Amino acid sequence: MDLQLAGGIAAVTGAASGIGRATAHYLAGEGVAVGLLDRDLPAAESVAAEINDAGGSAVAIQVDVSDEGSVERAMAQVAYALGGLDYLVLCAGISTLFGKAVDEIDASQWDREFGVNVRGQWLPVKYALPALRASSREPAISIVASDSALFAAPLNAAYEATKAAVLMLTKALAVDLRPDGIRVNCVCPSVVDTPQSRGALGIPEGGYAGIGYPVHSPEDIARYLTLLISPVTRTINAHPLVADFGYSAQSNFPA
Repeated sequence: MDLQLAGGIAAVTGAASGIGRATAHYLAGEGVAVGLLDRDLPAAESVAAEINDAGGSAVAIQVDVSDEGSVERAMAQVAYALGGLDYLVLCAGISTLFGKAVDEIDASQWDREFGVNVRGQWLPVKYALPALRASSREPAISIVASDSALFAAPLNAAYEATKAAVLMLTKALAVDLRPDGIRVNCVCPSVVDTPQSRGALGIPEGGYAGIGYPVHSPEDIARYLTLLISPVTRTINAHPLVADFGYSAQSNFPA
């Protein structure tokens, strides 16, 4: 299937590793020029080099998605370096409080989780909007949420609250940006094999093998994020795509 993305320009947050890195590579493979935004500039530059060496077009830019000035500068740099912006894919996120009861979490820790996972999705949209509105293509935004936006697990309240906020932010942005012709969707995956999830769950690299439940690869989620910004999904808007191997469809009725 032709995703009709070739020749477009995208910015990807959290692009130095995990889902963001996989998405940057996937977009580049579709002929999209990619701005790689990440706090870890050397790692982002390494990913950009991989893409450029393979014949793609990528530029790495440092950003702290929770800092307004940093995001404003980074979005301006992307649009300047690549000649505009058509698509925004938001993959930056943290999960640092798994296993903590609500009365064990400091307010500063809570605020940091919300700063990256919620503020860090809103700010890139805010400062990408001028370029997205000027796009001559069919601009779109896709965001990494989580099945934790829909279902609660023990001792994960902060992360779950942030991802629920991201899901509702997706819907609100889709409503507000509809007059501009900008679609906004999110993906809500269950566990993905990334450095973040392994760190949160205390699982070593490669440790998901044989763990007893299905786990996504970063490339799985990269495909969904890319599909949702593609014009071939032009009638899909404000949608949380749940990717959980169908487990949420199963009743826990004891029979």
